[in-house]
Amino acid sequence: MSYGACHGADPELFFPVATAGRALEQVNSAKAVCVRCEVRADCLSYALQTMQHGIWGGTTPDERAAMRASSRRALSPAARGGDAPHGPSGPGIPAGGPRPARPRQTGPE
Repeated sequence: MSYGACHGADPELFFPVATAGRALEQVNSAKAVCVRCEVRADCLSYALQTMQHGIWGGTTPDERAAMRASSRRALSPAARGGDAPHGPSGPGIPAGGPRPARPRQTGPE
């Protein structure tokens, strides 16, 4: 990103080998660059849509995964108070369980 605060920074800073322990200092350094970035929201949006690794938009991959999960829960029909597209037994099973089969009609033999 040519307008990002990370432009010209060492790319290795944004791709730590871990996000905890000793690597936490590197993660925090990368996030500090992102905090002052004018395109942070665009960067984060890109990373959320494309499943990027590393620090993007001031977030780690785990933080973005949590954001996506939270977004999915908020967008689910049950969370909106609407009916789910399928019954409690799974897709294709109507609410209330499967319907009984109709007797097969037989013609003259």
